[in-house]
Amino acid sequence: MLSNICIFTAPVQAGKTTALMNWAAQKENIGGILAPDAGGLRRLYTLHGRQLADFQLSPAAAAAAPPAEVVSVGKFYFSASAFALARQAIAECLEHPFDWAVIDEAGKLELKGEGLEPAVMQAVAHFKSPGVSGRLLLVVREALLEEVIKHYGLEGCRIIRLGEPLPD
Repeated sequence: MLSNICIFTAPVQAGKTTALMNWAAQKENIGGILAPDAGGLRRLYTLHGRQLADFQLSPAAAAAAPPAEVVSVGKFYFSASAFALARQAIAECLEHPFDWAVIDEAGKLELKGEGLEPAVMQAVAHFKSPGVSGRLLLVVREALLEEVIKHYGLEGCRIIRLGEPLPD
């Protein structure tokens, strides 16, 4: 049993990040990232620094940005520098003894080795190691749950579904 890794799951747009924002607001020693929606676009929120940054780009902003700054995911556009900031915030969790490290979310890009990778894989490996303090909360959309569990070798970790109590 992977007792220090939890997966928080629900369908897309069901309120996972909102629930986590409320949960994280009660935590003092927390690191990692959340990706809340604001104004119809996804933002990046670093939990330790409590900073909010642009993450998803509007089509107009993506068209105006240098090509190297735009990451296309289907019909959506994201900031490459925000992905770098997110990977940095995740890496910080491996160096700082946070009670909780949160990654919102491991999804299609990460399964292809893109997006937040290699930071997600490193975080999972870190929290699978014996004697590591702190815990990892990995957010996964319900449709990708089994694939993410298999990809990262997370069989036996605690699965928390939206509506169930989040851990202390």
